[in-house]
Amino acid sequence: MSGRSVPLEIGTAVGAADEHHVQVRGLDLVDDLIGELTHTEVALLAVTGRRPTPAEAKVVDAVLVSLLDHGLTPSALAARLTFWAAPEAIQGAVTAGLLGAGSVLLGSMEGCGHLLTDIAAEVAAGAGAGDAVDTRLRAIVDAGERIPGLGHSLHRDGDPRAGKLLDVAREQKVAAQHVEHLKLVVERAAALTGKALPLNATGAAAALLLEVGVPWRLHRGFALMSRTAGLVAHIGEELEAPIAPAVRAALRAASRIESEV
Repeated sequence: MSGRSVPLEIGTAVGAADEHHVQVRGLDLVDDLIGELTHTEVALLAVTGRRPTPAEAKVVDAVLVSLLDHGLTPSALAARLTFWAAPEAIQGAVTAGLLGAGSVLLGSMEGCGHLLTDIAAEVAAGAGAGDAVDTRLRAIVDAGERIPGLGHSLHRDGDPRAGKLLDVAREQKVAAQHVEHLKLVVERAAALTGKALPLNATGAAAALLLEVGVPWRLHRGFALMSRTAGLVAHIGEELEAPIAPAVRAALRAASRIESEV
């Protein structure tokens, strides 16, 4: 070994800064973005590397609104309990809530995005859309797994958010191949399983994010962006009307050692 050090070459195209400027994807944050673009538009710019069209921004804004809150969910409860235990670190409380975004709650849009991406790849390779959907769904069902983006434990007759998201996409003329494939997924899933599995919000969100160029591996990130605002709201309410003491009392009662009579 020569012992010579090799310079470490690192960099990023997302953003840059110096003493007087901040840039995001080559645009000046102060002159080009602040007061000129919405948070949704800048988020899409940062993630995709291009400025979204007004229609694309409106569709993604609808996605972010649809996932902001869903009541006193496990993630909201985790955030509120963590804040009660460590009120000096709101970031810890928000993080506790976000950690619950997985394949069962909130993060399932990633799985649906992956499914739709695979279907689109097979169609691009020459397969019929129906055949591609059937092949993927059969593999999921045979593996004993849930079909991502379908069904909901609360909205059993259909998630009202899903239809609205697709309506917005159609109005903005953003709905295209992925939305059509999603429609086939819903139809073929019912035929394959013999059960009504209505589309849920995360399934619709996944199709729309793909339509605007967000790869499936980043879909859960958009769910986290959205739910962060909802969790901050829950923490704000915990400050004014705390539920953590009552939850703690119930947990203490449930785990209390009973004295023998």
